[in-house]
Amino acid sequence: MYKQRQLLAQIKEEVGRYEALIHDLEFRKAQLPDGSLIYKRGSYYRAVKFKGKNRQILIPENLSEAQRLIDELKERRYTKKALPVLKRNLKLLQQVIERMELYDAAKIEDSLPSYYKGLNHTAFLLKGDIYPEQWSSIPYDRNLSHPDDLLYQSEGGQLTRSKAEAEIATILEQKGIFFRYEPKLQLGWHCYYPDFCAAHPVHRKQIYWEHFGKMDDPAYAANTMDKLRVYSEHGYRLGDNLIATWETKTAPLTFQHIKERVDVYLS
Repeated sequence: MYKQRQLLAQIKEEVGRYEALIHDLEFRKAQLPDGSLIYKRGSYYRAVKFKGKNRQILIPENLSEAQRLIDELKERRYTKKALPVLKRNLKLLQQVIERMELYDAAKIEDSLPSYYKGLNHTAFLLKGDIYPEQWSSIPYDRNLSHPDDLLYQSEGGQLTRSKAEAEIATILEQKGIFFRYEPKLQLGWHCYYPDFCAAHPVHRKQIYWEHFGKMDDPAYAANTMDKLRVYSEHGYRLGDNLIATWETKTAPLTFQHIKERVDVYLS
């Protein structure tokens, strides 16, 4: 649903741009001289209607305001051509906003009798969308290396490799957000295992969460920046479909900061 919501937001933004330009052109049009521009035999003429008849008035080259008049007549013709297209498109965009219903497979299920419930929604989802509850039950490739490093545990029982990760998992559990721990993510020839992949409960999209716990280590910090570059090259943007948190020995990750990240990016 995220892309649908994003599309509607973009359409609303476009409506604002159209309305602003239409307003400016209408205002400017009222200030421009009547008539149109004709060019023949090496000279410019101003075509106007006078007493019901079409007339062509030569614009003398030696006239001090000649170039300004020519430019304004050109501008008037541009404006006359542009406004109908802008107004027609604006009307269509406004109709989309008024009539478009966000497609939600789960909402369709809710509208049906109870004996229809329980169907797997996967086949009814738009590409890129997920149904969080069903998504959470699907098996996935995960990081199986060094299981002895899974020394920490969230309130819900998720084993993690660090205290900070256990706290992140705990808050996700408390918020009722479905997630996967260390799922495999192939980005070109790079194979990563992000700390978390969470299902956004409203936008119905996957959001990866990387926690960088040794940012006071220069080599670790350099590797982190390189990793974020790879994410960016493959369409993962911080604050959109990627969350990043970090800490140092003197500035550890706090519960409050984790909650703020969840409230901002996963609510």
